[in-house]
Amino acid sequence: MNKSMLTIICILAFSLCITAQDSKAPSIKIDIEVNGEKYQVKDGGTIKVDGKTITAKTSDYLTFNFGALVFDYPKHYAYEFEKDIGYRNWTLDGNDFIFMYFEYEDDISLNLFIQAMVERFGRESCKVTDKSTTLGKLKLVGQRIDINLIGTKLSYDIYELNTNDGKTHFISFQDSKNEDGTDSQESKDMFKIMDKTIKSKL
Repeated sequence: MNKSMLTIICILAFSLCITAQDSKAPSIKIDIEVNGEKYQVKDGGTIKVDGKTITAKTSDYLTFNFGALVFDYPKHYAYEFEKDIGYRNWTLDGNDFIFMYFEYEDDISLNLFIQAMVERFGRESCKVTDKSTTLGKLKLVGQRIDINLIGTKLSYDIYELNTNDGKTHFISFQDSKNEDGTDSQESKDMFKIMDKTIKSKL
């Protein structure tokens, strides 16, 4: 092998090494204070305090604490919030599953809200049935909209929360179904953590 060929191989190997290092996202740093003593470690790193090893890791979950509800949810969900006069809306958007919370200052019936959703998706694509479930200690009664859009199957469950604040509260769960029509794994994971952590504040 001549020197020029060896040089080219070395440059390519070095280039691949740099690319591999650059493609890795920087680690999250965590600040820890114990009895006034400050430490900083990378996510998943350890420190020793008084001979004890402490591991610091960010949680796999975030806490939703808005409107009338508190619950944990997986941290990969995107959080969105919008408001207008007499209206607030929170959205947690996963890959296959979406949670939405609507709060209205006015009195709005569940049937009216559901009919608006049906109009949005198109009546010919929707089938509406009664639906009830229990999350934690919350007993939810509402309706399900089964939606079929060009072969894509969705379910849209909508419930009204019983509160004493004079407002109207709706929560909804939208799931993109598997090809065989079964619930997505993401919806199962979300309901599992919500069932363990959800609480009503009103």
